[in-house]
Amino acid sequence: MSYEWFFIIIFLMLLAAISTRYIPLWAKALIGVYYGIVAILFITLTNRINRKYEGITPVPNAYWTENSSWVYTVSNLLFLPFIGILIFIYFNWIAKVRSKMAKALIVLSLIPVAFIVFIFYFFFNLAYGYRP
Repeated sequence: MSYEWFFIIIFLMLLAAISTRYIPLWAKALIGVYYGIVAILFITLTNRINRKYEGITPVPNAYWTENSSWVYTVSNLLFLPFIGILIFIYFNWIAKVRSKMAKALIVLSLIPVAFIVFIFYFFFNLAYGYRP
């Protein structure tokens, strides 16, 4: 299984969390460790599930069920904390800005950000947890 998109998603999440000035350094380190552990667990357990059903044709329904439920769990472990981080960043960003126009533009920028996060969530589940 190819994990390029998985690493791209993790990289973008870490980039968003680490590049902000609203999160202290110790929290940035904690976020990095958390996503590193989730990445290692995802790859290890996904490979274990794939080896368990390797060489069995046709692929049994048990594989699809086990793989899909694991991917859905990991997608929640990845994206729900990231959404919380984004909410924290946006809240602090809005609180620091003084003009109403800037606040309105920041709130307006939530629309494309939410759309992009949803697209990544959808495609992560589709690419790694597809179940025919």
